[in-house]
Amino acid sequence: MWKQPVSILLVDDREENLTALEALLSDMGLDMVKALSGNDALRLALKQDFALVLMDVQMPEMDGFETAELMRSNPKTRHLPIIFVTAGMKDMSYQFKGYDAGAVDYLLKPLEPAILRSKVRVFRALYTQRCALEERESTLEALVEERTAELVRTTENLQESEERYRNAFELAAVGIAHVALNGLLVRVNASMCRDLGYDPGELQKLTLAEITHGEDLALDQAEVQSLLSGCTSSYEMEKRFLRKNGSIVWGHMAVALARGESGEPIHYITVFENITARKQLEQQLRQAQKMEAIGQLAGGIAHDFNNLLSVIIGYGNLAQMKMDADDPLKCNLDQIIAAAEKAAQLTKGLLAFSRKQEMKQQPVELNGLIESVTKILKRVIGEDIQLETSFHEGTLFINGDSGQIDQVLMNLATNARDAMPDGGKFTVSTALQEIEDSFIAMHGFGKPGAYALINVSDSGKGMDQHTLQNIFDPFFTTKEVGKGTGLGMSIVYGIVTQHNGYIKVYSEPDIGTTFRLYLPLIEDNQVEEAKLSPALPRGGTETILLAEDDQAIRDMEVSILQDFGYLVMVARDGQEAVDIFQENRGNIDLVLLDMIMPKKNGSEACREIRVLAPQVKVLFISGYTADLIQEKGLLEKGVELVIKPVSPPELARKVRELLDR
Repeated sequence: MWKQPVSILLVDDREENLTALEALLSDMGLDMVKALSGNDALRLALKQDFALVLMDVQMPEMDGFETAELMRSNPKTRHLPIIFVTAGMKDMSYQFKGYDAGAVDYLLKPLEPAILRSKVRVFRALYTQRCALEERESTLEALVEERTAELVRTTENLQESEERYRNAFELAAVGIAHVALNGLLVRVNASMCRDLGYDPGELQKLTLAEITHGEDLALDQAEVQSLLSGCTSSYEMEKRFLRKNGSIVWGHMAVALARGESGEPIHYITVFENITARKQLEQQLRQAQKMEAIGQLAGGIAHDFNNLLSVIIGYGNLAQMKMDADDPLKCNLDQIIAAAEKAAQLTKGLLAFSRKQEMKQQPVELNGLIESVTKILKRVIGEDIQLETSFHEGTLFINGDSGQIDQVLMNLATNARDAMPDGGKFTVSTALQEIEDSFIAMHGFGKPGAYALINVSDSGKGMDQHTLQNIFDPFFTTKEVGKGTGLGMSIVYGIVTQHNGYIKVYSEPDIGTTFRLYLPLIEDNQVEEAKLSPALPRGGTETILLAEDDQAIRDMEVSILQDFGYLVMVARDGQEAVDIFQENRGNIDLVLLDMIMPKKNGSEACREIRVLAPQVKVLFISGYTADLIQEKGLLEKGVELVIKPVSPPELARKVRELLDR
């Protein structure tokens, strides 16, 4: 294993930022080299090897993007991984500019120590593995050259030379094999046998093709021909091999051709290093980057999308509250509000999967929930597919978000529909499942307790083993380009996990697929408490200062507050809110601030208002996700936050709650 110290390069034009980074990483045993400019960074990178560069984007003379591009243009620094450290990104094009310049990742200020250290740890591990591999390859090359020289001297002392070669062959830490020209493994060492799970006698009855993964068989055909023709003396590549038990082993393979005295080919010498652990680490890194990309996508669309839905849901609820129960248009309005709330669930589904937003969980009876969504499921699957339901005789109460459970069922129904283009049967059933220690030992998951079991089955074309292993991976899809995002099953998995549940899938090609969802049941006393639904919130006559830059949202919120009896003063940005409060500070009972506004954001306006009146009550409202607001440091202490879209009763209830404190 590589034992040398690992160096990383810290680049920032501000000394205090470099000192802060150095302090965060001080106990990781790293050799940290600091540069105060892009030119210094280029000079140091050419003189010394680094595992990673942490570089600020905004720097005088030469910014981070230009520095990264120059590093990429130099062969010595071309493969040096660069993570940009920045206080914020203007838009997605700004981020892609960094990736085009050569960055592998971004870190946003203020830095989260755990994330910084985790990413540094990953790149340190990749660097040490690469160094160890290069060192080992160098050693192996020297070993091959040494043994080739010994073969030249075999006429002088054949027995002694053969004994030495045999020892080196058998005791090598990597796998070595002599492969006949027809592919038969004629000689293998202990490491090769150990990595592939065979005894020597078993392995020497097989060909190299028989232990190679089927998809990788043709990878080195051209290289083999170059060896035989004498164009090259050796080649290297990474490919997959199959262990005796059928599992996959990744190997780094170096191949040379042994020739006789007259130059005729005798056999191949293959050196095999097991790199499965390194490949798994690389996969984990890619998975982490995919998860981060989903989080960025979710946060990016949430604000604008939630603003639009706030207007639809807000005005819809206002009209609904003023409408008689027997009004002939009430049914149409109910459908509009329901559709808007379903649209809001799409955003929440992404946010829940990427852990960007907590779900609103409450006691939910599963049988009734599934029965209520069957009409929508029928429209999703179409007329050619038969829908069957079967429910557990008793009630099944879980602590859940009904909208998210609806989303799970619709995503599963969509997949089932695509698996049955010629029609078939789609079945949804519920049952009571007790998970005990014996169940956990047999199935490998779960915690003891009572669970509601939802079985979702289809008679479609089923899935092969490869698809089953990757079905819940973000962006994995078997559909044609443009017909699937690869996020549907990832969202299903994320929602079930956030409900403290488990999901298992069983499938066979040409037979069908069954998903089993295990969701923990709740106690009866929790169900009884949930039955006490809150009454319509009472209004008041207090004065509220509302600051919102979006006119449609502003008009809707004014209507809601006025309908509940409040007197409303309106500001179109943060500065205007401060000015109005200063003129009317003795008459304003509560300040309702949008988080992101021109001139002054909600946080800045709140600070100035509290200088004028420290005890004033403040409520923030925003379409951005809570974690994004926290990351940007916009949420003031002692104030509360409502996330859009919010219904009129919810907003009125929160306002009344703050006023009554």
